[in-house]
Amino acid sequence: MKIESNLSNEVTSSKVESRALKIVFVVYVLLCAIGIISSWHLVEVFRQTHIAPEEHESFCNISEGMNCDKVAMNDEFSVFLGTPVAIWAISGYLFVALLAAIAVFRTREKFGHGILFLFGVLFVIISLWLIYVMHFEIGSWCIVCLSIDVINCSLFGLGVAAIRISKRGVIESIRSDLTNVFRAPLPAVGLAIAGAGLLAVAWFSGQHLQQHIQAALAQRNDAVDKQDQPQPHKMLYVSQTDEHLEEKRWSNKTDDTPQGNACDDKKSHIESEVPTVRVGVSKEGRHWKGADTPQLEIQEFTDFQCPYCRNAHMLINKLVSKYAGQLRVYHRHLPLDHHCNSQIGRPFHPRACELSRIAVCAGRQNRFFEMTDYLFHNAKEIQSQNLSAQDIAKALALDLGKFDCCMDDPESMIPIETDLTEAAKRNLRGTPAFIVGDQIYYGKIPEDALESLNGGKAENHE
Repeated sequence: MKIESNLSNEVTSSKVESRALKIVFVVYVLLCAIGIISSWHLVEVFRQTHIAPEEHESFCNISEGMNCDKVAMNDEFSVFLGTPVAIWAISGYLFVALLAAIAVFRTREKFGHGILFLFGVLFVIISLWLIYVMHFEIGSWCIVCLSIDVINCSLFGLGVAAIRISKRGVIESIRSDLTNVFRAPLPAVGLAIAGAGLLAVAWFSGQHLQQHIQAALAQRNDAVDKQDQPQPHKMLYVSQTDEHLEEKRWSNKTDDTPQGNACDDKKSHIESEVPTVRVGVSKEGRHWKGADTPQLEIQEFTDFQCPYCRNAHMLINKLVSKYAGQLRVYHRHLPLDHHCNSQIGRPFHPRACELSRIAVCAGRQNRFFEMTDYLFHNAKEIQSQNLSAQDIAKALALDLGKFDCCMDDPESMIPIETDLTEAAKRNLRGTPAFIVGDQIYYGKIPEDALESLNGGKAENHE
């Protein structure tokens, strides 16, 4: 009777153990599925941020310190062997999900416990490395990445739970799995082929994605050059306080008016070719261009080293010249540069603060908007030739003595600091950012935001 009772208890215990292991491995598969979905989302974030970051809206982009886009854009850490890390993660989750599914049907053999434990250790090590990278190298956190880290730790925990339920040690579980592999070479070969196949698919998928991104960027740049991006816009700025023709200044930002001809027949040029735009400074010290009594006001927060700001700036110039008597645009500084922007923890646009200061100092010589045009239209040359502040000042024939004094004057930073404070209060997370009324728009201004112009028939020149 005792023998039968013991056998019965062992059978019951075995059934309970088998049921518990099945639950563990089913949960394991479900977590892998969540990991695959999360990783796929990160692949999409990677794709979109590399093609058009200014158009990508993510729930994760909360601040500079919590920003999935910023993490995705760091190819040094988000790409491995030419393939986004998120794609490698998908292949890894698929493989361990396959192992866990096999383990569900082989609970009596206690197969897979040791292998899944080893994968759990690997996943935790990867998560710890990525956490280190996000905190110490990138300086920004990704919510989706953190959720994947939680999944990885949970998978490790489930691997430990499976070993404890099977009442085996870690070493014994690993040895048992290896023994099973060598005893049944065909299934082992099948798993090896599946693993290698998943890695190959991941690599080829990564290469295809990178090619797609390059093609999309080339197409986007093509479209910008041919259609979307207006050519450097000829514009004559007129001070609000002095409308005498001889006081009007030609902008030499793009050689639209040769220096030698700048004084020749100005009136004919003004009437036939170049739109005249009023400029001024508000009581708060903000430079504006457009209408004296505007129907619509736009605040443009921008960064002179932001490539997307250049296109947005030229589109704004077209709008201002088209609706000169109705629209006013205020220039606001938002340099994404850690030198003056406390929201930026690491080098990003390393000269943005300096370039904003150059514009401020040009403004002291009544050349603010000419300087902003120059900085945007010549951004590539400024970077490639590493033009100094004095080089830039010479290009606009500024008084270099006054300019140098201004650049050394701490007060020249006040307008920039004021705008940065305003941007922080409004929680602006990138450039270009436009504020129309109480609405914030990134990258471009939608047509419905301009409906008040020309009786609700405004065109947005995108």
